[in-house]
Amino acid sequence: MNQNDRVTTGRTWLGVIALLFALLLLANQANELLKQIVIAPGSAAEIGTAADCRADELAEEGLSLKECQLMVSSVQIILASSPPWFRPFQISLSLLVCGAALASMVAGFGLVNDSPRFIKLGVISFSLLVLLDVAAFTAALNTGPLLRAQYLWPLLLWFFIHLCLLMAAFKVMQQESRT
Repeated sequence: MNQNDRVTTGRTWLGVIALLFALLLLANQANELLKQIVIAPGSAAEIGTAADCRADELAEEGLSLKECQLMVSSVQIILASSPPWFRPFQISLSLLVCGAALASMVAGFGLVNDSPRFIKLGVISFSLLVLLDVAAFTAALNTGPLLRAQYLWPLLLWFFIHLCLLMAAFKVMQQESRT
């Protein structure tokens, strides 16, 4: 295998991995955006309204009464641990991350289609994602302990995934410049 074949193979694999993780990130951030929009201050869970855990709905969903009550507690944890700035920050951050994930998907498609010019888009989108991960991690550090427990580990995982993609993109770009 010569140098050009290795560069092409590396570029293609980077594109496949970028597409996979971009799709997962897009789904993750869409769920986060939906969660932040739906779980709003002033909702029934925040004001302490008892859970409406009707037996027919529990049976339909295959849930126990305790599971229903724990789901309400989960919503209360989010509301109680979130400082006032957290919800608008998360909504804005989720929108930015969705945009960067879409850019990395475009870069991934371009790399899979053996188009070397898309490596720069990959570097830019992965760099942006690393910066957004750092911002999200910093924000989560400044929330309540129960909310931190929900956010920090997944954010750390995404940070390392994006950092690895960025390093791989730099390596492919470096190899392309040698050929």
